[in-house]
Amino acid sequence: MAAPSAVPTLIPAVSSAPPDLLSILDINRAAYDILARTYKGTAAVRQENAKKWLIQRLPEITTAGQRTALDVGCADGTHSRVLSALGYTVTGVDFSAQMISAARELTDDPTLPNKPSLLHGEFLAGRYVDEDGTRARIDGARFDLVLATAFVHLFPPDADDDAVRKVLSHVAPGGTALLSTTAAMSNRRGLELKVGAGGQVARRWRNHYTLEYFVWLVREAARDVFGVKVPVRPWVVVDPDSEGKLWVDVVVTRPA
Repeated sequence: MAAPSAVPTLIPAVSSAPPDLLSILDINRAAYDILARTYKGTAAVRQENAKKWLIQRLPEITTAGQRTALDVGCADGTHSRVLSALGYTVTGVDFSAQMISAARELTDDPTLPNKPSLLHGEFLAGRYVDEDGTRARIDGARFDLVLATAFVHLFPPDADDDAVRKVLSHVAPGGTALLSTTAAMSNRRGLELKVGAGGQVARRWRNHYTLEYFVWLVREAARDVFGVKVPVRPWVVVDPDSEGKLWVDVVVTRPA
């Protein structure tokens, strides 16, 4: 979909044409396989921060009563674990085999009320395998809460539209989606380096959105998926681990 004139378009970080979607997925998958090795060292701190963040957002989250959750791009399972501890029945999906392995290790805890179901596969394609290597599909499944943190910005333009729409398609009537990204001063996109906590460096595709653009992206997708215009509520959150870094949380509820 084309952005209205009042909303800036994404500006390439480089003048050359961006790689195609499949190439970007391969690049990002390799990056997060590398970065998964560094996540274990920071899991405890990130889990505590994730708990505070999610509890802060719970008043805005409505559910249809079943308390099921889909954690899209679950990475090492930090949010899946927190949601499980809060009483949700959680399904987590991620395209990085190393991240899913780390997530299964993190959530292998008998004290959790419901051990999350963690699936390896690519979200837009919708094809996954479970821990036993059995094929699994979630297309058509709906959840009371769908979480997509630091996820949509990993897709190039147009594919990020598709990612938001697919995230929202999994929201049950009366349920809520919570999407987040970092807040930027201007819109830009391109391949860039990400440095892990252990010093590992990986190249990945990244979109940087202004608050206004990200809210518009979610609002337009919600209207497409739900068939009606719905309120889209944004919050700006300070990153507790990175000075000067801001996040945008967007909450949208599907009509019952």
